[in-house]
Formats: sequence, structure tokens, C-alpha cells
Amino acid sequence: MTSIRRPQASYANQPKSENDSPYNAKQVCLIVGLTCLAGFCIDTLTLGLPPSPFNLQWRVNFLQQVGDRSIILLFGSALLLYSQLGNRRLTRPLSLICLGVGVAFMLSCILIIRDSLILQEQAVGNITTQAEQLQAQIEESKGSPELLAEVTPEQIAQAEQQLTSQAEQLKQNAQTGITKAGLASIGNLIAVGAGLVGLGRFGLTSARRMASGR
Repeated sequence: MTSIRRPQASYANQPKSENDSPYNAKQVCLIVGLTCLAGFCIDTLTLGLPPSPFNLQWRVNFLQQVGDRSIILLFGSALLLYSQLGNRRLTRPLSLICLGVGVAFMLSCILIIRDSLILQEQAVGNITTQAEQLQAQIEESKGSPELLAEVTPEQIAQAEQQLTSQAEQLKQNAQTGITKAGLASIGNLIAVGAGLVGLGRFGLTSARRMASGR
């Protein structure tokens, strides 16, 4: 008699190996997420030393540096939140933190706009003051016999024209540089802030689903 062979268990019914478990993926996300967040916090604290929040120049530079590095915060927060999905005790707090930090990032753009405008006015004012001082020195030297013996009135007029042109160029460069830096920081903060708000809302939705599924 021919023996009847037992059908082997299908691959789908076989238990998954430990390496294929989603638990391991979440552990990796937890490690990488915590590393990114720790690096961002250490970098931010280093940039803020010594702290001087009431100094305009310090505040503008600090917010610009934070905006340039904020993508690391978004990446780490996403990994950390994903690693805790299913954990009812941590999903909601982490989501609220993401939501709060995201709103704070977006609101900080108002401060950057205000500080950038003030910084532009100060830079233009300083250039104007220096140009006026040089212009006054030239006017005073026009009556000097020693200067008139060496420099013609045409050369003095040409120097005044060059001074005015250079002052205008410096004003334009200062305004352009500050505006570009401010716009770049605002773009980064808005993008990362919106991403953090999205993460927070996603996490809160997941937490509500877990609570309703009890």
C-alpha cells in the first residue's frame, strides 16, 4: 500500500521568527528617535549658551539655528511616537507634546518677523549714521587749505558720490541678507511645526481609538 503523506503546514500558518516581529521595528525606532531628540536638545542647549533672550541679535540667531536643525526634531518625534503606538499610557502624552511644540514653532515665526524688521531698521540706521559722519568730515575738510592744495573739488564731489552709492549698497545688502535668513527660518519652523501638529493629531486619534476599543 502506498503511504499517504501528511500535508505540510503552509508558510502562512508558520509562526513568524523573532526577527520579523513588529516589536523589533518599534525598538529600533525608539532607540533612533531618542538619539535624535537627545542630539537636538544638546545642540539647542549649546547654541543657547550663554542665554540672553532679551538681546535682539541673540534671539534672532538662536531661532534661526533652531529652525535649521528642527528637521531632526521632527524625525525623532515621529520615530518615538511610532515606537509607542499601542502604549496607552505614553501615546497621548507624547502626542500632546508634539502638538504643543508644533504650535510653539509656528507662533515663533511671528517673533522672527518682528525681530527681523527691527534688526533691519537698526542695520540701516547704523549705516546711515556712519555715512552721515563721513559726509560731515568731508564737508569740514572742504575749507582746509592743505586739502584743497592736494585734492580738486571734482575729486571731493566724486568721493561724496561714491560714499552715497556705497552706503545705499550696504543698506540693500543688509536688508536682503536679513530678509533671506528670516524667510529661511520661517519656512523651516512652519514646515516642522505643521509636521509636529500633524503627528500630535495622529497620535491623539490613535489614543482615542485604543480607548474606545477596550
